[in-house]
Formats: sequence, structure tokens, C-alpha cells
Amino acid sequence: MNLEEMDGFFAALICSPVIVPPSEYLHEIWGGEAHGNAPFDGIDDVNEFFSLMMRHWNSVAGDLLSQDTVFIPWLDVEEGEKLPKGNRWAQGFLRGIEMCREDWDEIFADDDKFAMLLSVMALAHENHPDPEMRTWKTPPDPELREKVLTGLAVSAQRLYDYFRPHRMSEARHGTAAPTRRTKKIGRNEPCHCGSGKKYKHCCGNVTIN
Repeated sequence: MNLEEMDGFFAALICSPVIVPPSEYLHEIWGGEAHGNAPFDGIDDVNEFFSLMMRHWNSVAGDLLSQDTVFIPWLDVEEGEKLPKGNRWAQGFLRGIEMCREDWDEIFADDDKFAMLLSVMALAHENHPDPEMRTWKTPPDPELREKVLTGLAVSAQRLYDYFRPHRMSEARHGTAAPTRRTKKIGRNEPCHCGSGKKYKHCCGNVTIN
């Protein structure tokens, strides 16, 4: 992951209804297999990585928790562009959801709650290899992109607040729920929201106006 994708990944894990321990998600950051070897040359590299990672995690968590600050996603602006794309952040957020996908089911199963994810879904699928899965047929104009980018911050804050009681309940019990990883859904498979439609015609077909 680059920093933008990791920022989105952390945001999803912090918003999550359950606690996902570092032992479950660290390999996602450096691209290795679960519980595989980390790509470090020595203990100094390990210590620096964990120091920077936890500092960034605490920054994201602090902004989402605080009543005095506004959470702003870390988005990279490509050379020659005036606005960030936001695609990597949104993809990182979805990767965070996948770490405990079943615990997010109530969001995907309800249209009103799913609306909290629309900006994330739109940017995550903008450049999908399958044209049928893409959010827009032509690139959005700057005004629409700025609107959707603003929606990322709103989505994260709303989801963090929505799942706050879930996290508090888990904290009171003092145990973290086991994470469950699910396979990626093919475009012709039934949608995970239970609508009975194919994924490409349901949650995989997101349109932002």
C-alpha cells in the first residue's frame, strides 16, 4: 500500500464494528501472505515502520473521535492534476472492510445505511477493469469529483459514529471478535446484500449524480 491507500485502510479498521488486531491486518499493508515474513532488513527498520504506522493510526483515530476536529482523508494529488483522484483511498477502505466483512453486513443489506458508503464505492470502482463495473462511463467533471471526495470524509465519520455502540459493547466484554475473510465477488454472482440481483447490477453498479 502507498500512504493514501493505507490511510483509507486504517479509516475502515477504526470505523469497524469489531476490533481487528494488527496480527490480522499488517500483512495487507506490505503485500505479503497472512503471517508471512515482513520486508524489513533489520530491527531498526521494523521499529521505524511501527512507529510511523502507529503515529498515523493514532492521527486518523484521533480525528474521527474528536468533537473539535474534522476528519480529512489523506489524498495524493498526482503531478499535473488540481484535484486528487481518491481511488486508492477508497480501495484501501474497502480492503479494510474485507478484514471483517460479515460484521459490516447490516450496512450492505440496508439501502439507507448503504448510502453511507456510496462515495467510497464510486471511487473504488471508477477504473475497474470491467467497464460494466465502472461508476462512470466518462470521467466526472471537477465539481462532481470534489463532491464525491468530500463524501469520503462524511462517510468515514458517519460510519465511525454508527458503529460506536458496537465497539463499546465489544470493549466491555474485553475480547476481540475473530475476523472473517470472504472471497471477492464475481460480477455475475449474486450480490452479497441479499437483493437476489447479480452483483454487477446491484452493489457493484454504483452511480453518483
